[in-house]
Amino acid sequence: MTENKIKNGDVFDIGQTVNGISRFIWLGGKWHYFNNEVDREYEYDHDGLTKLILDDYTDYGKDGWCIFLGNIFDFI
Repeated sequence: MTENKIKNGDVFDIGQTVNGISRFIWLGGKWHYFNNEVDREYEYDHDGLTKLILDDYTDYGKDGWCIFLGNIFDFI
């Protein structure tokens, strides 16, 4: 999987927590997360999180902990 295959609205659970968060959504070219039902932009290293997801999310989660949960725009 390459970075350009991550689509706007894709949601991932990385199987571990980064600063207390494990589920991330890609919106507008940046990572976001939901904290108490409020969308917040991820304040830390976007490139590092993208690399973590791409390195771990190989062939749709078969080889790593990261799980693709779907795309939020599929439900609208």
